Amino acid sequence: MREARICGEVDWGVDMKISEVPCISKEFDYIFAICTFIDEFREADYEEKNLLLIDEPAGGILDKKQYCTLAAAAHKLANDYNLSVPEWVMKDKYKMPYPVYAFNASDKDDRKLLKITTPNEYKMRNLYLGANVLKRV
Repeated sequence: MREARICGEVDWGVDMKISEVPCISKEFDYIFAICTFIDEFREADYEEKNLLLIDEPAGGILDKKQYCTLAAAAHKLANDYNLSVPEWVMKDKYKMPYPVYAFNASDKDDRKLLKITTPNEYKMRNLYLGANVLKRV
């Protein structure tokens, strides 16, 4: 495994660490960066998966919701693949102070559905993004 890239340097020939998503987002869209990370994570072997999650994201231009979403994603992926949950994901700074709903849902029934279907790793951070939050089409 190699060292984390410095913000702005993109080398698509190596696996992207979750800690690099904020850096990559400077050059590309956040959604593109997180989707690329998820794809590369799923293709990595077991030992590499641990290494891709271990480092806490820093720097970059993300907002609080995006950093909380990265922590939730790392937590959920660790649980889904029976990996050690990185310590950084449990920090209080990765919890939203108010509920955030997918698609800015305001309808009471939509919010209820999102609360029921969202994985616990997201719920504990006040993020209600639904069951398909880590799905790729």
